Amino acid sequence: MDAAPRTAAALGIDFGTHNTVAAVLRGDGRRHQILFDGHPLLPSGIYLDHDGSILVGRDAAREARRHPHRYERNPKLRLDSPSILLGDRELPIGDAVAAVMRRVLTECSAVAGPPRSVQITVPAAWGPARRHIVSDAAIAAGSPVPVLLPEPVAAARYFAEVLGHRVEPGQAVVVYDLGAGTFDASAVAAAPDGFDVLAVDGSDRVGGHYLDQALVDYLGGRFAGTEERSAAWRSLLDPDAGSETLRARFALYDEVREAKERLSRRSTTEILVPGFAAEELLTRAELELLARPLLAQTVAITKAVIREAQLAPEQVAGIFMVGGASRMPLAATMLHQELGIAPTMIEQPELVVSEGAVLSAPSEPAVTPTAVYTPVPPAPPVPTAVVPAAVTPTAVIPQPPRPARRRPVNLPALVIVLAVLVIIVSGAILGELYGGGEAGADDDLTTPEATTEETSSAPETPESSNLPSNDPGETESSSTATDPETIYGTVFWDCPDTRQYCRDQGGEPGIRGDADDPASAIAYAEVGTEYELECFVTADLITPRGNEGAEGFWDYHPGKDASDVMVRVDLGGGESGYIPFVWLVIDPADVNSLGGLAEC
Repeated sequence: MDAAPRTAAALGIDFGTHNTVAAVLRGDGRRHQILFDGHPLLPSGIYLDHDGSILVGRDAAREARRHPHRYERNPKLRLDSPSILLGDRELPIGDAVAAVMRRVLTECSAVAGPPRSVQITVPAAWGPARRHIVSDAAIAAGSPVPVLLPEPVAAARYFAEVLGHRVEPGQAVVVYDLGAGTFDASAVAAAPDGFDVLAVDGSDRVGGHYLDQALVDYLGGRFAGTEERSAAWRSLLDPDAGSETLRARFALYDEVREAKERLSRRSTTEILVPGFAAEELLTRAELELLARPLLAQTVAITKAVIREAQLAPEQVAGIFMVGGASRMPLAATMLHQELGIAPTMIEQPELVVSEGAVLSAPSEPAVTPTAVYTPVPPAPPVPTAVVPAAVTPTAVIPQPPRPARRRPVNLPALVIVLAVLVIIVSGAILGELYGGGEAGADDDLTTPEATTEETSSAPETPESSNLPSNDPGETESSSTATDPETIYGTVFWDCPDTRQYCRDQGGEPGIRGDADDPASAIAYAEVGTEYELECFVTADLITPRGNEGAEGFWDYHPGKDASDVMVRVDLGGGESGYIPFVWLVIDPADVNSLGGLAEC
């Protein structure tokens, strides 16, 4: 038994359409998800029992199989209604939300103690009416006065603080939030005191539920062949049918939702339709055909938000996909194809917002007498050219803390200055020794041959496409008269954490000491880092498609061809290493181009 009462430092709640998620910050700084019946996702549905008690989560869904008319699956979608009809009783919408909040607070108190502060995330576009319903419901459930935090701000915190992405002043994170019942896109800019929402838009007609409905309608077309099957299907979807048919319809939608999730991992699956003997085969191609029109709306909204925020491509620090429905592979593919930026994804995108809510949570209890909503002040226009070179953000998978590793660094300007000073001082000393400072002696020490020799001892610079090293007409004097163009490459990574190879790499490609030896890693290349490139060599083949057995293939390098090219990069301090070309982008307009880089 604890010697003193435990008190959690903070609780973050993401009240979702289909699931509610919560994260707790303990007094010692530890942060973790709250589990509900062993799961981090609490179904948001509520069930009104005969005695007037309200059940939440899996208990509610279980009872709904017996009395579906007493169950509301998605109370968040009903916030604009004053009450919900459950059975023969009208339940005020505030009581429905309070029941969900009470379950979260109870679980938090059981595992970490009552929270001193509570942060509840809400869509950035919500008005005061919906915000007040949620905050009042939390207080009625026993919460301290909550702080309401815009969902994209919580996601941006996670992007920067947990995933470790740098969001410079003048840059913004584009949050793509595709949930069960709604879609929201937001541009969130870095600010001195956190993040500000620059632009937001969305739709309450796009989400996982709408794709489920499209799948149900598609399946219904298969039963139109005979009058008997067609009549059975119509009966299954009859809104005025009795409890038994309603239970069957619930089971159908559960089957469809689970099949949709399986098709994110597999190419085919089967759906058991209640009342029909045979299972229906469904393929990923069919799902994507139905999903593409819905996802096209999300991409168009995201593009409009970027335009409204006046963000140039180099000002987009990343596109962060959150929400349970965002894990559908087609969503990331369409975003990448349309925007030219590989979005950032994690294995459980539905957990992002709740954890981001407690990253900067206050450690003391709230003292404001009424519920506080954190408004987003309008940000000044973002400059349109703050980064000199385009850098393509790439997908990074969150990793657990790893032992510190040696990171590549750029050559400091101080080293260059010191080297110049050493050369000047050495020349002066030698001049005094051999010529007493006479001009003739100086001329002997600075012949063109000596100058060329000194230049070659400096860090090697790559040849440009206009200055090929094998040009027969090139002379020594012409090569020294014009400085060759420096070529740079940006580290690219799109290796999913679900693959063992990607986990072994720790989310960052290795820099080899030996181009032919994959195990000779001397450092790891941080994603988005730009390196000065020296030259390239050929070594072992790095294929862009990793064989994952019976489940098919996973494209580790979207847009990149199979390659046996290793690029030598300048790590600073006179040190070089080799990065496989599939992990570098030299020309964003042609990701498979070496951009005139010369062979070593």
